Amino acid sequence: MAALVPDLPQVEQHIVEITNKARQDQKLVPLKVNAILARAARAYAERVARSGTFSHSADGRTPAQRAENAGYKHCDIAENLAMDENSQGFDTGALALQAIAGWMNSPPHRANMMRASVTEIGVGVARAPGSKPKFISVELLGRPATEIYSFKVVNLSNGGVSYSFGGKTRELKPGTSAVLTACSPGELVLSKLGNFLSNAVEIARTPAENKRVYALKSTAVGGTTLEVSVLGTPP
Repeated sequence: MAALVPDLPQVEQHIVEITNKARQDQKLVPLKVNAILARAARAYAERVARSGTFSHSADGRTPAQRAENAGYKHCDIAENLAMDENSQGFDTGALALQAIAGWMNSPPHRANMMRASVTEIGVGVARAPGSKPKFISVELLGRPATEIYSFKVVNLSNGGVSYSFGGKTRELKPGTSAVLTACSPGELVLSKLGNFLSNAVEIARTPAENKRVYALKSTAVGGTTLEVSVLGTPP
């Protein structure tokens, strides 16, 4: 009996659909197919299939470098790689499901699929030479440079404050502000500065969201409170 031969473009489409279903189950945004990422993923799948070197650096480059070389200017990038072999071959749906199952059962690969920062996807599948049906699947997940996270911290209070994000801490004097950018979400920690009589006091610890203003204001009883608004509206 001849081995089953999958429809590779359909396998790629199924992988996209199953990935988005898994993200939807976790209340994450679905990924849009990006043609440049798809070409880069397909080219690398073919390279790995030809070379027999199963690695994220089979061509001496990183996934980010391959994406950039293909013309994808990214803010964030991740790659999943699968090799599936069966002497009886695969039908189209089975190959997609097996690739996805391998990634979902691997914490690092599952984390890539569930990455909150990525918004786009490209998938490539190629058959390796040889008598036994063996297939290489590459899933590239990215966030374009045009979608960089941006948010603002404003100090409208009567005293000095500090903000910590991405491993760095900065101070803000009363009446000043700072615009921060990042390629992935993170935690924003806001604190009231201390002095020789008292230590610094944490005001709030919150996920930093895109296009938000984090305004610190003085309260009537001498404290400091945080108000969050959408960027472009008065804080």
